[in-house]
Amino acid sequence: MDKPRILYVQDAMCGWCYAFGGIMDEMQQQYGDYFDFIAVSGGMVVGERIGPIGKLKDFLKTAMPRVEEHTGVKFGEKYLALLEEGSYMNNSIKPAIALSAFKSMLPFKSVEFAHDMQFEHFYNGKDLNEKEVYIGLAAQFNIDANELLARMNNEQFHQFAKDDFEFVKKLGISGFPCVLGETSKGMYMLANGYVPEEQMDGILQAFRKTIEEGEKEIELNTN
Repeated sequence: MDKPRILYVQDAMCGWCYAFGGIMDEMQQQYGDYFDFIAVSGGMVVGERIGPIGKLKDFLKTAMPRVEEHTGVKFGEKYLALLEEGSYMNNSIKPAIALSAFKSMLPFKSVEFAHDMQFEHFYNGKDLNEKEVYIGLAAQFNIDANELLARMNNEQFHQFAKDDFEFVKKLGISGFPCVLGETSKGMYMLANGYVPEEQMDGILQAFRKTIEEGEKEIELNTN
């Protein structure tokens, strides 16, 4: 491990992660010289949870104002229209595969890519099950869209997405966002749930200081 890593555990279908993604982008800009930042897919909407967004309309209409008030983020009119129409299939798998494929091309831009996917969905109302979204994202990151789509169709990257889900499950993480710190000595839980930018900055400063002064006990048991 060349540098300590910050693992950002998020899910494309997570509204709180949409709100937190910009903060993690900023943290990477500030601390990218010291830490490698990697996004990990949590698998929030898989299996029996996959279904039309209309079934969650009442819950989401209650939850979204809380997220907006607490974080300052805004859900776009096109996303609200998607919610009202109701047929969009909530599903974490396709965007997780896209993230896995993207990480094989630009691993240290994966936090930004994860946030941009969420912006496309929660603000622009895009269907993350459709390949056109990823063609557009490929252009934003100056990578070959056909190559990204080819990797997304490769079973290897489907397995990598599942591996992310299993990794998160093994750690006992069920809520998102979550931020982990990883060094050659082990893994630390740094943040569990949304935290404001100033607080996250303080957490990373403290983690860096802990590493530089010599790590103590590991706070997150991965066994």
